[in-house]
Amino acid sequence: MEKQTDRAVAGGWSRPSHSFRTSKGRYMFWTKLFSFLGLLVLTSLVLGLRKVTQTFCSIHSRPFSLFADLYGRPDNRVGRLEGGIQWTICGENLECGRLDVPFDYSNSSSGNLNASLSVIRYLATNKTARLGTLLTNPGGPGGSGVQFIFGAGQALSNVVDGRYDIVSWDPRGINGTLPRVECFDSQTEQDIFGINTYTETLLQTGNLSDPFDLEAFKKAVKEKDARNRVMASLCNERSGETMAHVGTATVVRDLVSLYDALEGINEPINYWGFSYGTIVGSYLVNMFPDRVGRIIIDGVVDPVVWANKRSVLWTKVFYSDTEKVLRSFVGEERCALASQGDTHQDILDKIDMLIDKLHEHPFAVSHASRPGVLTSSMIKGFIFTNMYRPRSWPQLAKTLVSSRGGNGKSVVEFFQKPVELDKNIPASTDQSTIAVICTDSPNYSEMTDKEVFDEIIRETAEFQGVSPHFAGMDIPPCHNVQVKASERFTGPFNHTLANEILIIGNTADPVTPLRNAISVNKMLSGSSRLVVHQGSGHCSLAMVSMCTVNAIRGYLLEGDLPPNGLECPVDEKFFPEKPVGSDKQVWLEESSQINSAKDVQLLESIKQLGEPLAIEETDMGCKLDLHSQTVAGALLV
Repeated sequence: MEKQTDRAVAGGWSRPSHSFRTSKGRYMFWTKLFSFLGLLVLTSLVLGLRKVTQTFCSIHSRPFSLFADLYGRPDNRVGRLEGGIQWTICGENLECGRLDVPFDYSNSSSGNLNASLSVIRYLATNKTARLGTLLTNPGGPGGSGVQFIFGAGQALSNVVDGRYDIVSWDPRGINGTLPRVECFDSQTEQDIFGINTYTETLLQTGNLSDPFDLEAFKKAVKEKDARNRVMASLCNERSGETMAHVGTATVVRDLVSLYDALEGINEPINYWGFSYGTIVGSYLVNMFPDRVGRIIIDGVVDPVVWANKRSVLWTKVFYSDTEKVLRSFVGEERCALASQGDTHQDILDKIDMLIDKLHEHPFAVSHASRPGVLTSSMIKGFIFTNMYRPRSWPQLAKTLVSSRGGNGKSVVEFFQKPVELDKNIPASTDQSTIAVICTDSPNYSEMTDKEVFDEIIRETAEFQGVSPHFAGMDIPPCHNVQVKASERFTGPFNHTLANEILIIGNTADPVTPLRNAISVNKMLSGSSRLVVHQGSGHCSLAMVSMCTVNAIRGYLLEGDLPPNGLECPVDEKFFPEKPVGSDKQVWLEESSQINSAKDVQLLESIKQLGEPLAIEETDMGCKLDLHSQTVAGALLV
């Protein structure tokens, strides 16, 4: 069957000067930056990459894939040009480089204009048994593959016994890939635009069946929508042409170009994608079914919904299991919110009482780094963010106890980040998330503003019936984005593939419910196998399972596929405890699946692999992801 694509040929494009602009201030910034990076690389050799990553957090990095840009320093060149990529040593067993690809695959008249992909690889350590290249995408959309490999390359390599080069890249418009999606001249301007607005505090829904709460929500939606319109206008002015070429169909063509450069044209492609990376995977196997090698999609987004429904219609599908994850959180007796004899409902009632109290009377928080107020929506957003990572639940419970006691500092500081004061620092690519979502999904060209507004209100009210705790904290901005993708792929998503792929879905995932994985498995009947990972959190990395690890390793290392529908119990505790007299937590359950010290090491690698992924997806801890994604952005995806 023919692939369904919607191509828009863009004629007469000229390279936007803002994407490559060099001013005196920026020159000084990059000069200082490269000097500092030399110190970081030296530090990495002494202390290891993990320590450098912590240093990276501490300087609150915003733009670009900083390490990847070391390729431009002559003293760091590897001196090897491979497949059009000039590789540069950028860390222990790491190489960074750039690959030029066509800016517009649909327009041959664009001549020699290229996009420049920022690329990274963690080299195979078992070179005698090397199996090739394994591409990976951490999700988003907007997640930096380069920064993901800096944080997780070694752990991912350990899972596959060092037999693959682990490769990723910053997708179109993002971080170190050029041109970038930029909407402001500096990070300072971008921060100022969002401070003390619904971008930080999120929308408060209350009970939308109550007329008073409904009217208050409508008023807030109108204000937030007006700000979205301003943002869309600014992005269009600075990056409109770039935004037309950041969609997933283009990202997949870049992926194929990258693999061709690394392994040769027409070689089977190996790939492991998480979250939005599963959309990249679904597009890949259906746009290029004959190129399918060993491909895993983990934490599955439904590609039919993604490509064919307006983003406002996604929420009831994508968040259908979010309340289920919340119930897992309140179901633990070691939760700090629990008192002696409390039931699950008692703990949930305590959370609801806090939300209700803040809805009526937000807390004044005077001693945060940026003093402000704690609102009910901020508590909801904070809980939602932590639903991604069960490993964060002990701290989440303690923070909620503190908030119930009137101390809202931790939550306020989570949402109200410090404002960048150095106006020479370029803006991060935050809005790349919206650019991808809005150019991938159907546009609103045939709807009036009133019809769009009514749909948002109606869908939010229905969403509240599915997820009463998390509905309506943000609204989709796509009706304000007046950019048409150069190419949209809309299916079909049921091709017969050259090789079977592996699909992994969690039984309690806050944003990619198991139903999505089942749906894709059915569409690819005969070309896929499903693993049901019986754990909470986002993607299988959120809670370790020896059963799931064995399925992944058997597939990637030997090409062996598990039986379809394999159910894998998790081996990790929700709230790990410290035995009496010990200062170490016991985080693994006793399991007949764990039979050796190597098994434990593999599970520890999966656990380590999950930490950078969680940062990419939820902006926990520090802004390692390129678009500084807030929970508001996460709610759209």
